[in-house]
Amino acid sequence: MILPLLTVFLLAFLLDFLLGDPHTKWHPVALAGRFASVVETLCRKVSDGICAGAAGWLILVGICTFSAWIVTWAACRVNLWFGVPVAGVWLYFCIALRSLIDHAEAIRRPLAHGDLPEARRALSMIVSRDTAELDPSSIVRGAIESLGENGIDGVNSALFWAVPGYFAFGVPGLAAGAVFLRTANTLDACWGYHNERYEKFGKAAARMDDLLHWIPARLTMFAIAFATLFCGGKVWETLRTAIRHRKDHPSPNSCYGMASFAGALGIRLGGPTVYDGEVEEYPFWGNGRAELVAQDLFRAERLTAAGSLVFAMMMLGGALLWNTLTKL
Repeated sequence: MILPLLTVFLLAFLLDFLLGDPHTKWHPVALAGRFASVVETLCRKVSDGICAGAAGWLILVGICTFSAWIVTWAACRVNLWFGVPVAGVWLYFCIALRSLIDHAEAIRRPLAHGDLPEARRALSMIVSRDTAELDPSSIVRGAIESLGENGIDGVNSALFWAVPGYFAFGVPGLAAGAVFLRTANTLDACWGYHNERYEKFGKAAARMDDLLHWIPARLTMFAIAFATLFCGGKVWETLRTAIRHRKDHPSPNSCYGMASFAGALGIRLGGPTVYDGEVEEYPFWGNGRAELVAQDLFRAERLTAAGSLVFAMMMLGGALLWNTLTKL
């Protein structure tokens, strides 16, 4: 039965649209981040190596995933349609579509009024590149690249992992699947760094994050391509650009989103980028216009929303197809 899955998706998107991402220390993602520090301290008392980091990953992901499952299971024991809104709230905590768009607007509005310092400051809140000397076009480029990359991490992957969780364990599994992905993504943000402290300890978290986003990133390419039908872009140009540049980034997943945005919007992204005073020579993605303006960021915001909604419809369509085939 697909109706509970559809209802959970609708409720999660509605809550995200109405409330946005709640900025509170009691947010499950914030709690997972704090628990990550505790688990890391305990694991490092045994070892600083790869196995200790993997054990810490299993402990925290296991606890958070089981917590979502047991709370939703208890609600479903009362009544399925009592458990559905509980799962919807869990999924709402695991997606951040409005937050992505709000951050982009916080960059676009001062940029449109010529307030470069404020636009640079707002951009610095969502990217790790140096922003102090960026011109308007580079500010827009950074913001659009962030939307292209974080649409996968911040929305689509949680929707994807909710679906196999639903088919495996019903509505409680849906909640557990979404929380499983969001906890793993949080641990990558906490531990997945290439530095002396985390090169070994954070390797499992980084590799698992890459693995869990692998399928959603590639499906996102198709979601963005079809979303261009609602945003004035070209489906085949989006797909061609994404496929051509899919490996032009150190991350195995990021360029599927960013290059898709370049193709969909008819612009050029990528190129040399400064991090901590050092230039990273990324290739350029796309053959479109290189000089970007605030209106391009507005178009990217629309594409982000449309792409996530199309991705959700793809997941629901896939679930319906699977449900039909298993009944034959």
